[in-house]
Amino acid sequence: MNEIDTALTIYVIFMIIASFASFKYGSFMIRKTGLFLQNSLIAGTINLVIGILVIIGWFFFSWSVNEFLFLGGLVLGISMLFIGEAILFIVLFVKRKRMIQFYNENFKTT
Repeated sequence: MNEIDTALTIYVIFMIIASFASFKYGSFMIRKTGLFLQNSLIAGTINLVIGILVIIGWFFFSWSVNEFLFLGGLVLGISMLFIGEAILFIVLFVKRKRMIQFYNENFKTT
């Protein structure tokens, strides 16, 4: 693998890690506090910020290499960011009832 392939692989891996880390945060905090909307928005913001930082890192790497690599990586990063956000909110929404039920069974004080 040459330098560009390695950078592209790391770029994609960091975008996947951003989505996974934000999902873990969102699911953990929903189970702990029982607040779905607030923690989902915070998890989405975490995913967005990490994704934007990764895209900025891609700018610094790819602009000096090739302009077409720069534009292709930009399109890839933005599309992965939108897909990651959509998957994050869909999965959190689908698992919402189970996570809130976990909160009600274990942490609710009456």
